[in-house]
Amino acid sequence: MKRTRLLAAAAAIALAAAALSAPAYAHHSTAMFDMEHTVNLTGTVKDFQWTQPHTWIVFDVPSASGAADEYGIEGMSPSYLGRNGWSKRTLSPGDKVTLAIHPLKDGRKGGFDASVTWPDGKTMYNLPQRGGAAAAAQAK
Repeated sequence: MKRTRLLAAAAAIALAAAALSAPAYAHHSTAMFDMEHTVNLTGTVKDFQWTQPHTWIVFDVPSASGAADEYGIEGMSPSYLGRNGWSKRTLSPGDKVTLAIHPLKDGRKGGFDASVTWPDGKTMYNLPQRGGAAAAAQAK
């Protein structure tokens, strides 16, 4: 009887720990992004936020009417990007660049950054490159 109670208490504690840790796992999900499609946006960096747990690019894209549509683009963490040559000065307000993004599935103006390309052709990647040249060509 004592052993059954101990096992039940241990199971309850394990279940509670799993339930409390679930939001941490969900936070890193890319479920809201259409990771199967890449869209290229050319515009102007409004803000580059070098913050934990993810970087953010606030990006103005000219619309057909001539006004700017503001996009919120999520990126990898500063620690990940730092290991891949990025810094908090990689993008600055006013920079004119092309972002390859995985758009939001719900159609809002935003997405997940795949790469940044400057007018001189220099490209930096936000995500690990898979598939070699084919993946790099798709991101351009």
